[in-house]
Parts: sequence; structure tokens; C-alpha cells
Amino acid sequence: MEPQAVTVAESPSAMQVDPGHDPAIDDAARRARLHHRLWLGAIVVVALLVVLRNLIDLSGSPPGMYVDESSIAYNAWTIAHFGVDEHGIHFPLFFEAFGEYKNPIYVYSVAALARFLPLTTTVERLPAAFFGMAVVGFLAAATWRLTGSRAFTFGTLVLTALTPWLVIESRVGFETIAWVALLSGALWCLSSRLPTPRQFGWAGVFLAFAIFGYTTARLEVGLIAIAIGLSWGLRRTPGWWRVLPPVAVGYMALGTYALLNPGALTARFAYLNIWADGAPISTVIGRFVTNYFTSIGPRFLFLSGDANPRQNTQIGGMLLWVMAPLLVAGILVCWERRREPLIRFLVLGIVFAPIAAALTFIESGHALRASGMLPFLLLLAVLGADGIRRALASRVGLRRAVTGVLAAVLLAQGAAFTVNLFTSYPNLAAASFDTGEIAAITTAHIDAAGHLVYLSTSLDQPYINAFFALLPPPPTHEVTDNATPGLTALHMRVMAPTAAELDGSAGDMLVLAGTDPAPHGDWVLVATERSPADALDARAPRPVLESVYRMG
Repeated sequence: MEPQAVTVAESPSAMQVDPGHDPAIDDAARRARLHHRLWLGAIVVVALLVVLRNLIDLSGSPPGMYVDESSIAYNAWTIAHFGVDEHGIHFPLFFEAFGEYKNPIYVYSVAALARFLPLTTTVERLPAAFFGMAVVGFLAAATWRLTGSRAFTFGTLVLTALTPWLVIESRVGFETIAWVALLSGALWCLSSRLPTPRQFGWAGVFLAFAIFGYTTARLEVGLIAIAIGLSWGLRRTPGWWRVLPPVAVGYMALGTYALLNPGALTARFAYLNIWADGAPISTVIGRFVTNYFTSIGPRFLFLSGDANPRQNTQIGGMLLWVMAPLLVAGILVCWERRREPLIRFLVLGIVFAPIAAALTFIESGHALRASGMLPFLLLLAVLGADGIRRALASRVGLRRAVTGVLAAVLLAQGAAFTVNLFTSYPNLAAASFDTGEIAAITTAHIDAAGHLVYLSTSLDQPYINAFFALLPPPPTHEVTDNATPGLTALHMRVMAPTAAELDGSAGDMLVLAGTDPAPHGDWVLVATERSPADALDARAPRPVLESVYRMG
């Protein structure tokens, strides 16, 4: 009986018994599942490549370690192991460092790693890599909310991951990337056409922490809160006000610190602002306008970018060329949808973002101070891409051709940038990252064998690089001297080379910058530090960056 039952079940007549069954529906469902899995697989693969790119060779590209990174690293280490900063202050909110104060989010992120890992350049830069990944993730998720398109989400993932502005900030251990990541988190919360009260509240939390992410965020978060009020508040969107309480708490904490530490948060701005030289108001306004339009101009964004190798590889602008037509299309979409609160917010965010940077002297454009622009510009590009898709909806062939051209340009420039990042860029950026200074100081300390080590005043803040390299314990109580206690313990002095030549005795060591002349007398060259080689150009110069001498 069983074989007959099977035969009946498999016969065509049996298949016709269920009038509601349609094989075409099954085929469509299978194709939909396969399509979904392919997109999901592609997104996972790209995400893994982003992780790999962000983590590989963090200590080599860029090379060396800039003094700001050394300052963050050493203070994070002292916090992690002693609960004080380099000045003996217990768990400070901001960290004093040679004329300025470092912001806490990044320092404490490094401290969390330094508590369990040995202090290295890679460990100091790891939070930057993680924050960079968060930016990519938040903006891709925001794109999904904006468009509901897997293709656009994938495209945003690739575009954001290859954007030079973000790539460099994800590989350098500066505070800026923490601010960009927190801002991106807030934009993800607000990217729905009608955010819920809970989403407004979480956006406020992100923005409150962002105040302590980077110096320019202290102004920009307030401007963003105003933009939210003008966009959703005037429309009386339910729950929009939930952004404000967390932001207000953040500013209260900032204001309390400023009152208890007069001048601490404005010391650097006092000599960087565009009116510091006492220029007349007309000149100050002219400077502001010039700076503002420099930050949003094509030269900075697409052609040459920031002239400082610490912020740009010098082979192009801060953004990829493919974003230019997308931004133009995005502007047209914003005009078309100008009555929507989200669109108004994005426009106001782009308008407000360069203001903080424009208040300081920036010359070619300053990638760090203007970094609040980046998440807004990337979302504007997403709107532009969506507008192009809708405009070409009925012209499938043309839409595919445009998509193919944009994808080819994106991948070609992104690949060229990535190759340059790991080959020529380290050679170019070496001097800008104090490359070799830590190695030279370490060599001198070992070879001194208890004798004095003189550090040239031509070196860039050599005391903090010595502290990073050799990790002297911090003071047990608050002190006002930046360097003397730790340097004394290390048998080191910071001194002009000519004075060190006269002061030194047999066995003492001298570390000179590449610009210093060779010492006279009985000083013998022990070691030199050079720029790394260019993997693509063997003829690229490798200048001496530091020299180490022994007396006698």
C-alpha cells in the first residue's frame, strides 16, 4: 500500500488537488531568498575587509608616532595603572598637554586597552580603527533607514570605507574620530523620516558624549541641537525635545569644568582664533568667509585636501571624486523635498558644520576641525544617489550604465588610494609623524647605561616621546612642571644642542633632530633614523630624521 500511496502523491493529478498551490510563487520566493543571501554575503565580506584594512599595519601606515598620540598614550597608561595623568591629577575630565587639553573620550578608550595590553603605537591607534568601523556601520545603517535598499546600503558601506578623510582618521590616534563616530550614531538615530521619541532621546545621548569627543564639537553640538529644533521642533514632532536634556547635561558638565579650571578649555583657541592678532572686524569677517568656503570648496574636498600629511595622503582631496555628482544630485533632491524635517536638518547640519573650523586659521583647510562635515556629506551623497535612481527609473539601460560608471570610478580611485596608503604614504608622512624619535630616544637611553641623555630642543616635544618609550611612573601628587620629574628619573635633559655639547661628559648621549648640525668635539655618531622606504619608488629620498651621538 505504501508504494501506491507515494505514486499517487507524486502524480500530476495529485498536484492538482490543491487549487491554491502555485509553483511560480515558490520559484519567486526562492529567488528572493537567494537575492537576499547574496546581498547579505556581499555586505559581510566588505565589512570584514574594512576591519582588516583598519587593523593591518597600524604602526607602519602612517609611520612613527606624532607627539599628540604619545601624549594620549602615556596619559592613558598612567590612568590605567595609577589612576592619575602625567601631572598627578586623579582621573581628570580633560588632560593637559603642552599648551592644550586633550578630550577624554579617546584617552579613556586607550586606557581601557592599556590596562591589559602593552603600550605600543598599535594599541594607541586601535580605538581610532574601532571608531572608524563604527562610522561605516552607522552610516550604512542610516542609509538603510533612508532608502530601504540593500544596494544603496552596500554602496554606502563601500563608499564610506574608501573615503580618504575617514580612512586617515581611522588610522591615526587623534581624538577627532571619536567625535565623528558619535555624530554618525546620532545621525543614524535621526535618519528615519519620522524619528520616534526614543530615537530622539538616543540621538541626544550620542551628542552629549560627542561634546567630549573633540574640541570643535563643543560648539558644533550646540549648533546641531539648534538645527534639530528648527527642523523637527517647529513642526512639533512628538518627542523631538528628548534630544535636549542629555545635551544640556553634557554642557553643564563642560561648563562646570570650565568654571573650576579657568582658561583650560580656551587656552589653545586663544591664539588660534582669527581675531587673535587684534585685526579689525572687517578683516576678521573676511577671514571667516574665506575659511568657511575653503572648507566646503572643491579644492579641499576633491582636489588637494588638507596640506598636512597627518590628515591627508597628498594625492587627492578629502573625498572621492565619485561623490561630486552625487552631492550635486543630493542638493537637487534636498530642494525637491525641502519641506521634510529630515531634509531640513541635513541641510542645516551641512551649513553649520564648517563654522567651528572657520573660526581658526586653517589655510588649506583643516581636516580635523572640519570633520563634523563628513557624515552629513556622505548622507547627502546617499540622497543624491537615490534621486538619480528615481530620475532614471523608467530608463533601465541608462540607469545601469550610470551605476556602472560610478562604481568603476569609485573602485579605481579607492584602489589607487589604498595602494598609496601602504606604499608611498609612509615615506611622505614620516617627518610629520616624528618618525624615528621614539626609537632614537630608546637607543640613547640603553646605550647611556646610566649616563645623561640630552634631547635636542629641535625635537618635537621630546619629553612626551621619552615618557611613551620608557614609561616612568607619574607623580604621586599634582605637579605643575610638565617634564622635569619624569625626565630626572630617566636621567634626561631637554637642551639646545650647542649647550649640550658644552655640558656633556664622557659616556653621555645626545639625540638630535635631522635639522640639527652635527656636534663638534668628541661626539661619535651611534645611530641614525631615516624615513621608511617607498615600496613603489626605490629612488624616493630617505632623509635622516634623528641622529644619536655618544661623547668620548
